[in-house]
Amino acid sequence: PATPSKRKPCNCKNSRCLKLYCECFASGTYCCTSCNCQACHNNEAHAEERNSAVEATLERNPQAFRPKIAGNLQSVGQEESPLHGRHTKGCHCKKSGCLKKYCECFQAGVMCSGACKCHECKNTEESSERRALLSGLGEMTS
Repeated sequence: PATPSKRKPCNCKNSRCLKLYCECFASGTYCCTSCNCQACHNNEAHAEERNSAVEATLERNPQAFRPKIAGNLQSVGQEESPLHGRHTKGCHCKKSGCLKKYCECFQAGVMCSGACKCHECKNTEESSERRALLSGLGEMTS
């Protein structure tokens, strides 16, 4: 069996993990043992119900299960560097300046783009705050 990629476990309570706000369901995978969900139906035991939910979701939104970050990922050693990637729908940050993990673009390691609707964005190539933050993070991980 394939090893699951590192992902955050879900904590769904009422959706039975059959809605797009369940990170496991949205990524197209079953919930795993590290998930903290309740009454989960996003598993092999409920495959028929899960497939119905997937079909209904795709009927409403054909793009639903596509990755949020798209673009040219360049391989750098063993890790991928999304130098030219971008968030397909863009972020909607209001107070973080797009320099915190709340920002989906920053969290994915991509710059904000024209698709973003953020306010006072600092997640740009020219941003000195972004460069200072990233150089500080690099020093901490060394």
